[in-house]
Amino acid sequence: MSYEGRKEGTRQLTGFTHKAPITIDPTNFIYFFPTASPSNPECMWIALDHINYFKRAENAQTQVVFKNKQSFIIPVSYTTLNNQVLRTALLKTTLTKRIEDSERKSLYYANGSKIMNASERKGAYQ
Repeated sequence: MSYEGRKEGTRQLTGFTHKAPITIDPTNFIYFFPTASPSNPECMWIALDHINYFKRAENAQTQVVFKNKQSFIIPVSYTTLNNQVLRTALLKTTLTKRIEDSERKSLYYANGSKIMNASERKGAYQ
């Protein structure tokens, strides 16, 4: 899938249109987010699950410490980076839930069971 396709998938799932995080591989939990507009040459892409922690640094920047112990000062405010982390976590949660729901429905149908809607369940228990 192309970058544009991944962006569109994020928009459909979350409504995010600017500085949208993208899914690289949901089965291996690989999600990246941009630190700025992707059209900005200063933009960096960060993998959500590789962040160990981040904290405020001088001059409205943020120190990011990765799980491999490498540390970088990112020229983005703590609030902006935190917002991007939260948006990426929302994308990850939303997509994971969608995949789990789809797998659950597939299992029901594969086992010959039918998923009942609310009105059918009501009648089934009377």
